Amino acid sequence: MSNTLDVNLPVVETLAEVLPLVDTAHTLSDDVLDIVDDPSYSYDDVLTLFNDCLVELAGELLLPELDTWVDIATDPNTDHVRLPVNYMKNLRYAHTTTYNRKLKVYGGLGQLYRLFSTLDQTGRVLGVCAQGRDLYYQRVPSSAETIRINYYRFPGRLETRFDKPDCLPYHLVKPLLLNYASKELFNLIEDGIEGAKINTEKHTKLYEIAKAKLLMFVGPEERDPIAIEDEIDWEAYL
Repeated sequence: MSNTLDVNLPVVETLAEVLPLVDTAHTLSDDVLDIVDDPSYSYDDVLTLFNDCLVELAGELLLPELDTWVDIATDPNTDHVRLPVNYMKNLRYAHTTTYNRKLKVYGGLGQLYRLFSTLDQTGRVLGVCAQGRDLYYQRVPSSAETIRINYYRFPGRLETRFDKPDCLPYHLVKPLLLNYASKELFNLIEDGIEGAKINTEKHTKLYEIAKAKLLMFVGPEERDPIAIEDEIDWEAYL
C-alpha cells in the first residue's frame, strides 16, 4: 500500500464499507435485550431509548457532526421566517450571501427589540436571532435576501434495524447507547424493590463514564474572538 493518501483513499473507502465499524440499531438492541433479560421489553422499546439518548446528548453537548449550515431566504412581507425543521439549538453565525457580509447574531427577540425599537424597519438585514422555531431579522429587505446560518441540528433518528447513529464517535456508540438503554430499562424493572437498584446504578455509572469520555473527545466549545465595539454604530447608516 502506498504512503500517498490520494492513492490509498479508494482502498480506505472500500474497507469502511465492508467492515462493520459502527454497530447497527439491530445489533445494539440485541445486546441490550440480552443484558436486561426481560421478555416484556422489545426491540421497539430499546430503539425509542436509543433515540432518547441521542437527543439528550445533542441537547447537553455541541456534537461536531451536528454542526450545520443552511441558506434561508427572507420574506419581504414579514420580519421572520421559519427555521429549518432540523434546527435544535445554538444559532451562532449568520451571513448574508446576497451582499456578502457577516450579520450580528442576537441572543433573542428582546435584544433585537432593544437595538431596533420596532421590527418593521426596512432595508438590508443587519442582525438576526432565533426565537422558538422562527428566525427573526432586522431590517426587513424589500426583496428576498439569502441568509446563511450556522447552528446545531437534531440528530438523525434511528428508525430501521440497519440504521446507525450519525453524531457519535465510533468508539463511544456502544457504551453510550447500550448503557443508557440498560439503565432506563433496569430502572423500570427494579422499581419498587427494597435496597439499592444494583443494575440501574451499574449502568448509570457506565453511561456517565462514557459521557465524560464523549465530553473529552468533543472538547471545549469553539468561540469567536470578542469583537471591539465601535463607539459609533456605523451599521445603522447602511
